[in-house]
Amino acid sequence: MLTVTDKQKQLQMSPSETPAKKKYPLPPQVDFDTWKARIARRLKPGTSELNTLYRWVEHHSAYFVQIGHSELSSTDAQLEAVFELTQPEIASEHERRKHDFAATKIRGLLPEIEATIGALKATGSNIVPKGGTYGRRFNNLQRSLEKAASEIRWALIITDRPYVRSADVLSHCILFLASFDGCGVSEPDALALTSLLMKAYGFSDEELEVFGKRSVETGTIRKRKKAFLKVSSEIRNAQDNFRESHGKRQSDLSGVFDFPWRNPALPRKSGPD
Repeated sequence: MLTVTDKQKQLQMSPSETPAKKKYPLPPQVDFDTWKARIARRLKPGTSELNTLYRWVEHHSAYFVQIGHSELSSTDAQLEAVFELTQPEIASEHERRKHDFAATKIRGLLPEIEATIGALKATGSNIVPKGGTYGRRFNNLQRSLEKAASEIRWALIITDRPYVRSADVLSHCILFLASFDGCGVSEPDALALTSLLMKAYGFSDEELEVFGKRSVETGTIRKRKKAFLKVSSEIRNAQDNFRESHGKRQSDLSGVFDFPWRNPALPRKSGPD
């Protein structure tokens, strides 16, 4: 129990001295069938959560019928979309560290590749062996390096967002929350359904408090959605500028431009290996 002195010390803390926000371990990965079975047990007939899910499915099903993709309008297809829009993508801190390491290596590799490209250009892509007199032209090597540098820049457009919050339960389902726009669902109802869906992944009640009444009153979710949409818009603009500056057509980056915030209900497609 905190003493009066302890409480006074906390009040006197500067922002840099304030205790860090509690971190929770990510729950174990859950496949679609397990998740679907869990939410089926929680979604009781006549509840606001089930009615909210119906409204979401109806809204997005109508959208896919309208654009000529009726195969994506079924309830099963829409449930898979909900799963994709809420599923935590990294299952553990160990996995997160591996992803962070890969991103760091990619970020550090770009200057080396750019320096190598510059060196090759300086010699007209011609490399002379040590002690030799006849060189050989490596045009394909330079083109391959230029392509690799382009791909790395592209990856960094999407991933190098230093001002984005660290992952929490809300970050895993922000796409789903953004997809409620136009569904005619109130914010409390959308948050109640989202809380139930995230519970099915194994998130704790303490973590799910972010979807409660206080978040509605303080506008916490609305602010996060607004920030997310701003970042999404910046990424989209950067993508378009990148495509124009590199002379790439939409088909040249097949899969890369398939971001869920363009059509939030659409199941995510995997890009090329």
